[in-house]
Amino acid sequence: MVRQSLSRIWSRYWGIFLLVGLWQLFVSVNNLNTIVAPSPQAVVLSLLNNADYFAAEALRTTLTASGGLALGLLLGFVIACLSWTAPSLSGVLTPMALLIRSIPIVAFVPIIVRVAGYGTHTVLIVTTFLSFFPCYVFALSGFQEVAQVRKDFCCSLGCSTSGFRGWRFFRHVAMPSAVPNILTALRLLAPTALLVALVAEFLIGTDGLGYVMIRARSDMEMDKSWAAALLASALSVLFFVIFSYLDKKYRNNWQA
Repeated sequence: MVRQSLSRIWSRYWGIFLLVGLWQLFVSVNNLNTIVAPSPQAVVLSLLNNADYFAAEALRTTLTASGGLALGLLLGFVIACLSWTAPSLSGVLTPMALLIRSIPIVAFVPIIVRVAGYGTHTVLIVTTFLSFFPCYVFALSGFQEVAQVRKDFCCSLGCSTSGFRGWRFFRHVAMPSAVPNILTALRLLAPTALLVALVAEFLIGTDGLGYVMIRARSDMEMDKSWAAALLASALSVLFFVIFSYLDKKYRNNWQA
């Protein structure tokens, strides 16, 4: 039984074990100092010895990323609704959304810091603004890709299918049709939101795993910095797995 379990773990995660082995081999063969590149053992020991500290900072990063993700989804959904209801607004909203999303995060963060100041709320604002665009694109695409047979049926009942007069069509037909697209956006956005929050924390330097990384680097505690990066990677994968599961579970409930 134990042998089968180990075999199943190896067959699924052999790539990770191979990378860790190559990492250890590279550090050992080149006899690298911990300041240059810590070994996997040093990183794991740093993570275990400072478990409470890492848990608290990881919780801050997770909550900030989750809040930014939720607000980004809401903002993208609202803008998509406005663009569908008033197509003339799409010509204004779409370029603005594209402009905000196209600004690199390292250039976007100083702008927000100048306006909002330093703090966790600034990380939340950055995560929100850089997360909303995929939701906007996917939601608007879902609104516009309603099956023609549904449009024809609603028109036969005297229901408008566009503009402000098409609110009932939008509410009962277009919105449910866009749910699979929104679930896809959520699955793609979840790890990205965590990465954005991490980079913003790294640049702003207040709290969270990003702050742990830059503080540890300045103190020459590279094992702690790498441990924070490893924990952030694990959280990003966890985010993706959770929202992939939700996407797979609920997608069929909304598809025609």
